[in-house]
Amino acid sequence: MINILAIDDESESLGLLTGILTAEGYQVRPADSGELALASIAVKPPDLILLDVRMSGMDGFEVCRRLKASEQTRDIPLMFISGAGDTEFLVEGLALGAVDFVSKPFRRMELLARVRTHLELARLRADLEEQVALRTAELRLANEQLQEKLVERRLAEQAQRESEERFRNLADTAPVGIWVTGPDDRTSFYNRSALTFTGRTMEQLISMSWAEFVHPDDLEGACASYLAALAERRAFRIECRLRRADGQYRWSLCTGVPRFINGAYAGYIGTTIDTTELKRSHERTMAAEKLESLGVLAAGIAHDFNNLLGNVLVESEIGLADIPMGSPARESIERIRMVAIRASEIVNLLTVYADGGQAELGAMDLSGLVEETLEMIRFSISKGAVLYSTLAKDLPAVRANPAQIRQVVWNLIMNAVEALDGRPGTVSVSTRLEKIGQGAARRPRNLIAGDYVRLEVSDTGRGMTEEVQARVFDPFYSTKFLGRGLGLAAVQGILRSHCGSINIESAPGKGSTFEVLLPCAHVDIRGSENRSVIPTEPMDDDAISNFTMPKYRVA
Repeated sequence: MINILAIDDESESLGLLTGILTAEGYQVRPADSGELALASIAVKPPDLILLDVRMSGMDGFEVCRRLKASEQTRDIPLMFISGAGDTEFLVEGLALGAVDFVSKPFRRMELLARVRTHLELARLRADLEEQVALRTAELRLANEQLQEKLVERRLAEQAQRESEERFRNLADTAPVGIWVTGPDDRTSFYNRSALTFTGRTMEQLISMSWAEFVHPDDLEGACASYLAALAERRAFRIECRLRRADGQYRWSLCTGVPRFINGAYAGYIGTTIDTTELKRSHERTMAAEKLESLGVLAAGIAHDFNNLLGNVLVESEIGLADIPMGSPARESIERIRMVAIRASEIVNLLTVYADGGQAELGAMDLSGLVEETLEMIRFSISKGAVLYSTLAKDLPAVRANPAQIRQVVWNLIMNAVEALDGRPGTVSVSTRLEKIGQGAARRPRNLIAGDYVRLEVSDTGRGMTEEVQARVFDPFYSTKFLGRGLGLAAVQGILRSHCGSINIESAPGKGSTFEVLLPCAHVDIRGSENRSVIPTEPMDDDAISNFTMPKYRVA
């Protein structure tokens, strides 16, 4: 069981922290002072340490310094606990070797996410170090064995032939590329792994220069490092991209060790290891850490924008109170107020995402929401674009979150407008009821049979090729025409969380049509593949805005 040491001199905070982690299945050892914590670690080192910065007696920074000064405890991941106003200690804490900060009061989901992340990083780091140590030992052993064989080959002609045969057999079974040069620094041997990697025969490879396989961007640095080591007859390590037999460039670690026989220089023996997968694993780990940081950043931005929008709403209310009815300025202030309210919904949505939760769903009139969105968006489109709408009345309500669905409508219409390339054209928006039966030929695989409200957004723009359609919902995929970044990826994610679907019909020169299906509120969606995304509890209070959400009529 994973062992976590929690250190805090505030009993209430320590009890809360211990309770959260214990409920998650971790074994937690509490300590209310730095001295007690050091004594506990000396008896049994934990897998992770959560340490309060401000403590009476020995503070958190001093405890951290002592742990990092000890060889036995310096590699234990340590996370500082601080109050909301202690951000100035962040740089100092990280400089001492802490891996992260957790702010008081604790947010349960954030705390557990950070704990899981750093426990997993510690495990991956330990695995990587073990693999590197094992591979280094294997290479060192192989080099030593090869050195011994080469010495024996110099003693006598017969012994030389036997030693060479043994060397070749050993090298060919090694899982890395191995090469040998002579006193003239010309390569005389490549093992089977090196030949397989390059796709060349021994004769072809010996007649070629290794530089022919190096990526052009890495060639200058690799050659400079190799020639410098060669001139000084010293070992070298070069990391560069090498071209494999299939034409792909792979990150490789090339090492070389000079050989001396009876004091005379006899050439180099070296190895080449494909490190591409190790680098990718490291990059994925770094990406996960960056995503976690982005979540924290999003929460902070949402908080600041909430305050700004609150000021806009307050000022607009004051303005409306001071302006008499019938004044032309009153309509403008009303529009400002409505835009601020819509913006507050987006801030709420950003807060929900930052907290890792799902937005609350409820019954909603889709046609009414689309009509309101069209009124807002008309001022944002180019003059050449003409909007047509055919919105069915008295449609059944759909189970949805208004802010999220408004984001879907906004993105689809703006994509349709951009597809016109500034030329005159039309964008058509329509809603209607659609019944999907069990045997429907075009029923999306994630939808169950039942009643759905269909939203359709079409344009007379350039259209899309099949290749673009296959990737249009990929995160961060963009072209100079559809460059919406995360727009369509967010649309697809929102619709999946609503147990809905989206489909594209398009061809070059014939425009595009996006078809959205949302289940009616009375449809039992428990059989859907996406049923797990429907929230069973209301949002946390921290994720709910102080603004009054606009209401939509329900059919």
